[in-house]
Amino acid sequence: MPEIKAYAPGIYPRSEELVQATRDLDRGRTTREAVERQRQKDLASLLRVQEEAGLDYLSDGLLAWQDIFRPFCEAARGLEPGPLTRFLNTNTFYRAPAPSGEPPALESPLGPPYFEAEELPRGRWVATLPSPHAMAAFASGKVDARELARRVLRPQIEWLAENGCALVVLQEAALFGGNVDLRPLAAALEELKGPLPLALQLPFGDAGEVLGELVELEVEAVGVDFYSTDVEALPRPFPKTLLAGVIDARNSLLEDPREVAKFGRALLEELEGELHLVPNGDLQFVPEGIARQKLARLGEAAKILKEER
Repeated sequence: MPEIKAYAPGIYPRSEELVQATRDLDRGRTTREAVERQRQKDLASLLRVQEEAGLDYLSDGLLAWQDIFRPFCEAARGLEPGPLTRFLNTNTFYRAPAPSGEPPALESPLGPPYFEAEELPRGRWVATLPSPHAMAAFASGKVDARELARRVLRPQIEWLAENGCALVVLQEAALFGGNVDLRPLAAALEELKGPLPLALQLPFGDAGEVLGELVELEVEAVGVDFYSTDVEALPRPFPKTLLAGVIDARNSLLEDPREVAKFGRALLEELEGELHLVPNGDLQFVPEGIARQKLARLGEAAKILKEER
């Protein structure tokens, strides 16, 4: 029987208090220290919620990230935050990575507040990074995905490995729409092999057309949004660990853990690798109170499946 895990990678929604504190800072009504104190309260609450839900890996929720690209645009030589751009068909925006003329290179790996390694249990936490292919595809100018992987993301992954991370989830949202050439992605992933297991997650989209090719890539796991992707598109038997997007991160409707477990039970029959139950993307698209309940239901679904083993 494949091993079952549950966790929630990606950006987690900020509490109303943290959102208000951030607005107050922008308007000169509070201090950075006050905002940081509230962010630490949010982090402590998120870690507690994940533990109570029984999740196998914990996440720090990327509470200091404005979007999945911004910290690297600000920390890497040769990149800067570019124009505001809508993320897929959501109501959120990101700053497109903008090349500034020299080859991109991470000046030094991101630590706190971007990755709160000291607050997370060593060997039991998950980190989320942009896929180098998505980072290049969504850039406002020409950037080589392989260079981004080698000079920006690999140093970060090495830091994560040294600081107790168990798994890196690469968020890949640039493979939808058909007729996608996966060779640049494959070449970039070659640069990231080694330090940690890698999962390539395709959030908020139909991965059916590329799943057959994705399982040939140099990653340990592939993430599929099963709210957008027909389960019949899954190659059988599925040869890698599957990050099954079974919690809808763009809908406030709460899932029934029994129904999620039923769907997971059917997936188990098709897998050669492990089954990891996850949201289908960043939970930041629902209010924090709803996200908290979705984490509890994710953990309950995994518990049901584990007790059946």
